[in-house]
Amino acid sequence: MIINGKSISTKTELLDIIKQGINILDYVKDERDIDFVTNAIMIEKTEEDTYYEETAEIVFKSILYYVLFTEGETKTLNRCKEIAKYGMDGTDGINKIRDMVAKEERANVLFKPVEIASETTAKTVFEKLNERLSKI
Repeated sequence: MIINGKSISTKTELLDIIKQGINILDYVKDERDIDFVTNAIMIEKTEEDTYYEETAEIVFKSILYYVLFTEGETKTLNRCKEIAKYGMDGTDGINKIRDMVAKEERANVLFKPVEIASETTAKTVFEKLNERLSKI
């Protein structure tokens, strides 16, 4: 991923750029960049069971696709965090996100694992998602 003319290739470099206040979404050029961003922010590999971490990454990717490819949407990580927080409001919040991401086909498809999950599982996924987003 190229940010301000510099090639960023490690998770540490990307997280440092985010901490500097640079809006990395301005530099997303393709799906490879989206994968890099979601993986860098979500995946820590500190847990034995990676289901919730990996599902949180998929939901974050859904939100990212929605934000990046929906006209008139604010294209920042803070907007992604704001949307992710809706998921903490239980079924109503998850339905709100579902209705938002339904407007963008890739985002809609990526949101399906949470949409069909039990309420308890969905809650845990959104807790993991918000925990990881709170670190940036």
